[in-house]
Amino acid sequence: MRPTMVHLAALLPLWLMACPDPDGFSVQEQRAEIAVPEALDFGDQPVTLAAPGVLTLQNAGTAPLEATLSVEGLGADAYVLDTTTLTVDRKSSAEVTLTFTPSDFVDYDAEVVIQSNDEDDPEVRVPLVGRGIPAPLPDISVSSLTLDFGVVDPGPGIAQFEIRNDGLEDLVLGTLARTGSGRFDLALDPSGTTIAPGDAWPVVVTYTPQIDPTSGPLGDDGTLTITSNDPDEPEVEVLLLGNGGADYDYPVATFNCPTATVDPPTFVDFDAIGSTDPEGHEPLTYAWSIADQPAGSQAYLTSVSGEQTSLWVDSAGDYAIELAVTNAIDTVSAPVRCDLAAVPGEDLHVELAWDTSRADLDLHLARGDAEIFDAPDDTTWCNETPDWGNAGTSDDPRLDLDDRSGFGPENIVIPSPINDDYTVRVHYFDDNGDADVTATVRVWVQGSLAFTASRLMSLDEVWDVALIDWGNLSVGGIPADSYPSPRRSCF
Repeated sequence: MRPTMVHLAALLPLWLMACPDPDGFSVQEQRAEIAVPEALDFGDQPVTLAAPGVLTLQNAGTAPLEATLSVEGLGADAYVLDTTTLTVDRKSSAEVTLTFTPSDFVDYDAEVVIQSNDEDDPEVRVPLVGRGIPAPLPDISVSSLTLDFGVVDPGPGIAQFEIRNDGLEDLVLGTLARTGSGRFDLALDPSGTTIAPGDAWPVVVTYTPQIDPTSGPLGDDGTLTITSNDPDEPEVEVLLLGNGGADYDYPVATFNCPTATVDPPTFVDFDAIGSTDPEGHEPLTYAWSIADQPAGSQAYLTSVSGEQTSLWVDSAGDYAIELAVTNAIDTVSAPVRCDLAAVPGEDLHVELAWDTSRADLDLHLARGDAEIFDAPDDTTWCNETPDWGNAGTSDDPRLDLDDRSGFGPENIVIPSPINDDYTVRVHYFDDNGDADVTATVRVWVQGSLAFTASRLMSLDEVWDVALIDWGNLSVGGIPADSYPSPRRSCF
């Protein structure tokens, strides 16, 4: 007999109970079931430093787990969840990142409160434990925030203070910047100095006042700003006073400072058109100087007194340029500094410099183990742009700089090397009256300094410096002894 609709309706509940889901559980048996760890212990964590932790939620049930999370308790502010809502598939688990950042030297007790659709355990709590301990951080301390020279006539006056590191990690000083009067100067600039924990570094400042023929020495004041890697005090200012200070505005030197790195060799242009004198004593005069440059660099400024100048950047490394301006009544500004990084744009950049003014040393870059002056496989002064079978493409090397008058640098580059081996050599070609010299070779790989070596060399000596394995992006020194040059030309 065919069942009627009434019969089917009566049978439907029984059919639903008997119909299994894909995992073999009946529809009525599907439910979420949460499982969490007993506790999460972050242990000792340095104050102000973040420690990540992972909270794992497991769903042992047969229905998706829907959970909402929060942190409660006295120490709750030190814990941060990366999410407050979560869905965990059946028979699965999920992770929540919990970050602990203590702000003081105390215990931080709290709980993660998890509310979910688990019918048996709709709310569970996971205890959180963490302790704040002293952080291994640098801590700058300056012995005096005012450096008063008193009455100085005619000068110069000398005064000093100390920068101390009271922290547990190295204190690294940034660039010390001066504003106000340019009559104050640093006898020794500690910019970039690293101060070990518990150590101190003296800062010596000199003061040479301006003398008025009628009234005598004039007063000056300025500010010395010290930057460092101290996270709490990234800047500290020291007031500089001479002859009671001044009651007028000093000239202000300013010029464009590139924020991006530059690719040597190249000229970098600077313009001081924005420099001003708030008192209106114009015109201004300009004094440019190179405050820092890489060892062996022959960098120079095209003008040291013009409103515009250009810096010849010949070597890879760090440079610093300073400018001071003087107004029409001989008041000098504090110098302003620009730090500039020169990073090779070619994937392979090999550089040679030496320490005498007349000797002529030559850089060589050979393909594989080719011998010195083996054209076309040796790149040097008589084979500046060899064709290594790549039709002059960026796979071929070129000699960018050839210096014959001392110090260097000499540069050989390959914009995009192929997977090959290269040998770096130095030849002491001519002494021109110099004796033994110390040669230094630096190899830059994809913009990073990968190798540095130095050696004392004699006339006619050949130094096999390094082997470059481009396939593995590695540079290794060659331990072999040097030898006299068998030839003096590529031809």
